[in-house]
Amino acid sequence: MPFIVIFLLFSCQFKPVYLSDNKKNILCSIKVENETNSALLYEMDYKNELESILCANKLEETNFLLKWSIKKRYRELIKSESNTIKRYEASLIVDFVIYDISNDIIIYSNTVESKGAYNILEDEIISTLASQKSIDSQIAIIAARLTLDKIHLYMLKNENSKL
Repeated sequence: MPFIVIFLLFSCQFKPVYLSDNKKNILCSIKVENETNSALLYEMDYKNELESILCANKLEETNFLLKWSIKKRYRELIKSESNTIKRYEASLIVDFVIYDISNDIIIYSNTVESKGAYNILEDEIISTLASQKSIDSQIAIIAARLTLDKIHLYMLKNENSKL
């Protein structure tokens, strides 16, 4: 059954809205602000992922600038009675704003949140470092994809806006 639906969509030349030429050109004209010099790895992961999913081939001329900031939080979820196993949740909260470069007016702003959890076993140092780095990278990539989803939704709702 799913195969039939997919076949029918492609046979009628279905194309997702965000892949239309007009939407692609707009997404390609968004420049993502660089991270700070002291950026953490998850911040670099976010920026790089967002740049790559916005547009594979960047345009020379950009019309919009996406500025962003990330806050990171940890929360203890579970602690065993013997205190040998713990579970933590890491979350990234990304605030982003898209400016029109020509007149420095805010076109769109929003916030996304991405979460992931990891266990700390008896060997806290090794398991913590490996788990934290892995989760940080994954939730940064998810946050970038959520940012793109928010931009797509805004573009769909506001067909007549500049973005």
